[in-house]
Amino acid sequence: MFLRIWLAHVIALTLLAGQDNIPSSDIADISALHVSHDSNITIAAAEDDIISGKEKLDDVTQADILKERQRQENVENDAVMKEVQERLDAGESPVPEAEVLKMDTITVKGAVLQGQITELNADYVRFNLIYGQGSIRIDYNDIEQLLTEHVYHIFYKGKQTEGKVVGIKDHAWLIVKHGEVEEIIKIENIDRFILSTKENDSLNNQLHNLFPYTKGNFDVGMEYESGTNVKRKLSVATHIERKVTVHRTVFDLKFAYETTRTGDNPETLNKDEWLVFAEQDYYVTKNSFLFGQMGYDYDEPRGIQGRIYPSAGTGFRLKKDNDIWSQFKIGAGYVDERFYNYGSNAYFSAYFGISGHYTMRDLMFLDHLIFDAGVFYMPGFFKPDENWLARYKGSISLPLGEAMALRFVMNQVKDDNPSPEVGNNKFTMDLYLSFVF
Repeated sequence: MFLRIWLAHVIALTLLAGQDNIPSSDIADISALHVSHDSNITIAAAEDDIISGKEKLDDVTQADILKERQRQENVENDAVMKEVQERLDAGESPVPEAEVLKMDTITVKGAVLQGQITELNADYVRFNLIYGQGSIRIDYNDIEQLLTEHVYHIFYKGKQTEGKVVGIKDHAWLIVKHGEVEEIIKIENIDRFILSTKENDSLNNQLHNLFPYTKGNFDVGMEYESGTNVKRKLSVATHIERKVTVHRTVFDLKFAYETTRTGDNPETLNKDEWLVFAEQDYYVTKNSFLFGQMGYDYDEPRGIQGRIYPSAGTGFRLKKDNDIWSQFKIGAGYVDERFYNYGSNAYFSAYFGISGHYTMRDLMFLDHLIFDAGVFYMPGFFKPDENWLARYKGSISLPLGEAMALRFVMNQVKDDNPSPEVGNNKFTMDLYLSFVF
């Protein structure tokens, strides 16, 4: 049945098109394709051959099919010629340019590698190979030649430039070309090397180009429970880090609020806390730095009306690369704390801190995982068993793409809280949806 309808439709289109260049007498002599005689098909009349609305269609010839194919090809050819003419009228190439896969090329000890640069800093290049998964780290001493087809935005010594890398000199200088002009940039002065918005106009890459020295994340965690308990919970945190030449600035903010109501009982405040932290580092050498920092705590359920704890000192960073590093800090500080029901307390203290970072790459089912951990301890110079402050923090980040991640964060607070019912310890675990920039 379907075949009969289709064949009838073909002939109807042929007749409507008016392509009768094959005489009907010739068509009748060609072997016919047999179609059932039981079908009544209504066909519109053409100008030259009129078929009544009740006439049966017995035979469709191969010539009819060939005529319809020719008509379709003519329609397609006309559409192509129209598109070509429109491109010529617009001053464009008559044939659309095929999308070309751009590749950067690095020659390492005689081996030619092709792919794309994902990171370039003062110590090494990280390179994604086009014929494999994952990335490799390449030290400059092993690089013989470096060429890029991608355009990169380079920030160095407070300046910026944009172009393609056309060479490397003495393992220490990049040759960057803008049109017909070449510029030589010392690699150790590069603060940020990122893909130009001409190559990638995604929102995340536009932010990287707009704020090249800044990176961080904004985390949101929410919970609502309705049942025997009515619980409302909101937790927001952010981390911002800015690095320009020898200066490094860190800013952290966390806010948490939680209430619970059971039955007809009054609503209970479980959490209402703020944490603000700021740090400024100045690198004296490549790995050693001076630091000054300020912390502020507010935690109403634990009776802390406000606590300020500035400190300053020196630090040292052990760094294999940006994926693996640890740092140590030592110095002196001051703690000024006020409690809702127990007055205030203040003391001078020592400061000891350690933190680390590890990015695990090329996992079986994941691109990478990020682990961060840190701890600091501020014991009072006098009566350290009564006056002390400590913090422990660890986090695991699972990237969900270029600009999002899931973050699991653990925090433990240990301090000299005078309230016996509150105690000196508080441990929390939070799961955040993180927006990375």
